[in-house]
Amino acid sequence: MKRKYYFIDTENVGDSWLKLVKKLKKKDRIITFYTENHSKCLEEFLVRQVNNPKIIWLECAVGNNALDYQLLGVLAYMIAKHPKASYCIYSNDKGYQKTVAFWQSRGIQMKQKFPEQKYLDQKKKRDKKQKKKHKQSKKTKAKNQTKLFMQKQSMYLDACDYKGNQTKLTEEQYVSEIAKSIPFSNLNGWYCALTVILGQKSGREWYQKIRRDVLMREDFSKHFTGNSDERCVNIVTLALYAHDLDTDKAKNIYEIIRAHHYKDLNAIKMDFDKIPELKTQTKYYRVLRPLVALLKDL
Repeated sequence: MKRKYYFIDTENVGDSWLKLVKKLKKKDRIITFYTENHSKCLEEFLVRQVNNPKIIWLECAVGNNALDYQLLGVLAYMIAKHPKASYCIYSNDKGYQKTVAFWQSRGIQMKQKFPEQKYLDQKKKRDKKQKKKHKQSKKTKAKNQTKLFMQKQSMYLDACDYKGNQTKLTEEQYVSEIAKSIPFSNLNGWYCALTVILGQKSGREWYQKIRRDVLMREDFSKHFTGNSDERCVNIVTLALYAHDLDTDKAKNIYEIIRAHHYKDLNAIKMDFDKIPELKTQTKYYRVLRPLVALLKDL
């Protein structure tokens, strides 16, 4: 059986190597490199193990990388004296890797053991597990909150027809209604509708919220329904309602926009002016003008 030598860099691994003694085989030896700055635990262990023939104690001079150089010097000496033995550098310092590779290429059995690696791997695995658990918990919470919100919205909208009701909708209810007409594949359309219906400030805030929240988009997308004309009339109605304009003519207004292929703005405005029921035709045109191009995509 070959003898194995463990070279302990106590400046780097501290006292984590002490448990190694119990795992030594009969021929194995530990060469411990320490300085005057050693820990109290190491000093007590030295007193108990000073007569242990399996442990060799070498006190090193203090200095920048001084212990490392002394360890490498003793290592070279031991290899020259016992070339058939195997060697293990017990240190977390990756600077020894070049030395290990050097001797391995010359047929010497050598490796480096990183005492902290097992701890770091376990910590990494534990942190990953906790992060995943936290993420799932956060996702579930957000999903439940969104689901609850959507249930409340559905209950409200079932009981209230906004087209004939003078009670103002909340911003959340407007967003829920917009979701009936605009798919989330058309985010530009969402921005346009939100800013027209909710105003620039609130519209931008809701747009950013919708862009960031995937779960919200998934839940709102369930409302998407109807054919193209129904979706367009719904958006026109919402815009008129949000600006306190008459919603009864929403379908007629949409038909005018469609008749001019969603692009001839002057012709659309002129036809608006021909509707006698619209008391403030200019305001109707001003509100709906930004939505004309959007309606073509619905």
